[in-house]
Amino acid sequence: MHARQRTASILGMVMTMLATLGVSLALAPPAHADQVITDIAYAPAQPAGSRGHLLDLYLPSGGITPRPLVIWHSGSAWSSDDGKAGAADIAAFLTSRGFAVAGVSVRSSAQAVFPAQVHDVKAAIRWLRAHAADYQLDPNRFAMMGTSSGGWLTEMATLTGGVASLEGTVGTTGVSSALQTGLAFFSPTDFLQMNAQNLPTGGLDHDSPASPESMLIGCAIQTCPDKVALANPVNYVDSNDPPIMFLHGQADFLVPHGQSVLLYNKIKTSCGNAQFISVPGADHGLSFVMDPAHFGSQTSYTTTNCYGTTQGGSPNPTWDTFANFLRGGLKMGTSCQVSYATTTWSDGFTASVTIRNTGTTPIDRWALTWSWPGNQQVTGAWNATVTQSGTQATARNDSNNAVIGASSSTNFGFQATYSGTNAMPSEFRLNGIVCTAVSG
Repeated sequence: MHARQRTASILGMVMTMLATLGVSLALAPPAHADQVITDIAYAPAQPAGSRGHLLDLYLPSGGITPRPLVIWHSGSAWSSDDGKAGAADIAAFLTSRGFAVAGVSVRSSAQAVFPAQVHDVKAAIRWLRAHAADYQLDPNRFAMMGTSSGGWLTEMATLTGGVASLEGTVGTTGVSSALQTGLAFFSPTDFLQMNAQNLPTGGLDHDSPASPESMLIGCAIQTCPDKVALANPVNYVDSNDPPIMFLHGQADFLVPHGQSVLLYNKIKTSCGNAQFISVPGADHGLSFVMDPAHFGSQTSYTTTNCYGTTQGGSPNPTWDTFANFLRGGLKMGTSCQVSYATTTWSDGFTASVTIRNTGTTPIDRWALTWSWPGNQQVTGAWNATVTQSGTQATARNDSNNAVIGASSSTNFGFQATYSGTNAMPSEFRLNGIVCTAVSG
């Protein structure tokens, strides 16, 4: 038996640690977004005066519109109704990469037991999708991230799209609550196995009637396994789930590392798509699993279409890695090449542009942007809609070429006038990322 028991007297301290470590960012830059809208009520407060039905929005002014959205929920062992706290730190990393961020709160376990928390986050997703046009959000590109109990909420929301019993009737209804991808940190996935997976040196007694998991369910978890089964993310895995990434430290004292192993193995056997980054020596906290001291020692397990691969030492758990995964899951593209060729006459030219998807995930809908170095003015286009404002030009896909598969390409053309120089644009961005430019 693993040594795992802790007295009830330290349980409150451990729950405080869960809340604190789950959102700690030791090296976080100052929070920054071009527009911040706080305390939006996505549903009436329940109970009155509580914060569990509020969200904050962080909107960048740069990047493409409509914007992809990342929903954030901070872990607290389900003890807080202010899970949107911490979203400002996340927005500092993601808005600069073109993502909008929504910090979402849900009710605490003291205010309502499961499945209220899942009902709440789905209500928030529905509200955000229903109001996507108001904030220039892309309703087809919603992702979610969270730590600890926030990671659990991320996994539940990501893996239960279309599960009617978990929709609830909170707030806005009649709108999809589905996510297109998820990214979870050190999350519980099967409550009943947590004690058996605790570290040899000990861990939280998850079976206690006063444990965070028991408080969430409303009963000592080993006495009500049927109720617990409905709250275990691992039980909702199937081959139709969107891609998900999750990270876990092997020295996690509060949520055993084996919880993510269970989830990865279930996704692999179910022929789903997942990436699991296992970090040796890392404890429970974002600053631990992202600590550069561990870079190169982690192991990445990836499963796609029933086939799994293992890679040691790469990728490092950084914000660039996370943004790259989110872009892939949202089908925005992760790398690209643009070939540009022109046929010129005295004061005009036609241009042929080929976009190649050099990433490993498909691109579904695209916008290619560039800045003219001279006095070029687009007058017409084919296989794309091209618009221009000043020297800035944007080409958007037609219906017939919206999808660019991995290692595939599409092309479009346009006609333009010019005076003076007609040099090739120095940079092309596809859905916000810089492409390698090649002159035809």
